Amino acid sequence: MNETTLEYLFNTSGTTLSVVPFRSYLLNIMDLHEHDQAHLDQMPDYVSYLDSATRDAYGYCVLDNGRPVLCFGVSPQWYGVAELWMIPDKHLLRKHRFIFHRGAKKFMELIMEELNLHRIHVTVLSSNIKAIKWIESISFQREGVLRKYTFDKKDMIIYSKVKEY
Repeated sequence: MNETTLEYLFNTSGTTLSVVPFRSYLLNIMDLHEHDQAHLDQMPDYVSYLDSATRDAYGYCVLDNGRPVLCFGVSPQWYGVAELWMIPDKHLLRKHRFIFHRGAKKFMELIMEELNLHRIHVTVLSSNIKAIKWIESISFQREGVLRKYTFDKKDMIIYSKVKEY
């Protein structure tokens, strides 16, 4: 999926938004939520993991006036299955909530078709109520709790979107 397609999905025409390939250095200039910043600060290989996960996969950053407000991607795990990841800037939802929401829904549909996925899943920190509400609003189904799953022993909730035939 190219950046032009993503700019169409996120309806960036006439806005200050643009979409570029993911580059981990962009995370350093974002105003991250505490839990996302903790991953960067406390997990020595986290940035390397993101770089390798997007090298042969699909990783993007949404910029607002050249400043990153969202990094996201899909990392295929095996045929038909992929994992979604997303790191938003704290201020993303204040300014671009509706553009982001509509674009994300369209992205999920298109990426499932393009990669011939029957399943896409994501993990969300169990204390991140905003992220939980959002992922449920785009039709991901809760599957269960991954107890003490993070490096700092916090619980994550796994959600999936499964293609029904």
